[in-house]
Amino acid sequence: MKTIIHWPRRRNGVAGGGFTLIELLVVIAIIAILAGMLLPALSRAKEKGRSISCVNNLRQMLVASKVYADDNQSRFPWTFSLIGNQLNRKAWFNYLQPYQQTTNLLRCPTRTQKFKEFLAVYPTDLADQAVSNYGANFRLGGCDWPGVWDKAQWPAIRDTDVKCPSGVVQITDSATQPLRTRDPLQCVTPASKEKPGAWIVHDPEADEPCTGCVTSPGDPNWGGPHLRHNGRSNVAFVDAHAESLKAQTWYWGGTPWLKPNEGGN
Repeated sequence: MKTIIHWPRRRNGVAGGGFTLIELLVVIAIIAILAGMLLPALSRAKEKGRSISCVNNLRQMLVASKVYADDNQSRFPWTFSLIGNQLNRKAWFNYLQPYQQTTNLLRCPTRTQKFKEFLAVYPTDLADQAVSNYGANFRLGGCDWPGVWDKAQWPAIRDTDVKCPSGVVQITDSATQPLRTRDPLQCVTPASKEKPGAWIVHDPEADEPCTGCVTSPGDPNWGGPHLRHNGRSNVAFVDAHAESLKAQTWYWGGTPWLKPNEGGN
């Protein structure tokens, strides 16, 4: 028995099973639509990964802070310290550095528009030169600036002085210029201006000793939380837990979440 093979009929020199130009354009259009739907999902997944890495950074710094406290009479690390005219200047993250042995934890992996300017802001002396786009609660670490803002006036408190450890913020994503207001919906929003630095988080209303610095556009040291993770900031608390929160949940003028003797709920 002979096997008969039927070849496809040809049209204008092209096999009958080929694609026409219109069919190819339709396929390309469908692929473009699918890619447009997929890329935002991939971007969100990538940012989710950075946010998780950021939370891990915060938890590691909390551990370093606990170890530091064990070696320093249960006190939080100084938010900053210096002598005279900007001499021997150190920030809270410099005090944690010996307990971490890496600078990788000092920066949130989400880079922002002001990141290059932020790199130019060095709050510490050359020997300890480092930067961080996280901010520490000033009311916990205080400062040691003899003759200006003495440690007796603004002490680094003991962890046992915190009334509600789960309701007091210790470290957070930072670098915004907040508004001086008690309205949680207006104080810090996704549209808030970014500061190149702001490694000290403080109350925008009760902001002594540097009155006006938190809300000032020109001061790179003091500021509010930065909402760089899909409209939220990662926040680490004294009790060593961390979570992603909207600023309106905990940050405004007179907020209890920054007060060691109160705490939020």
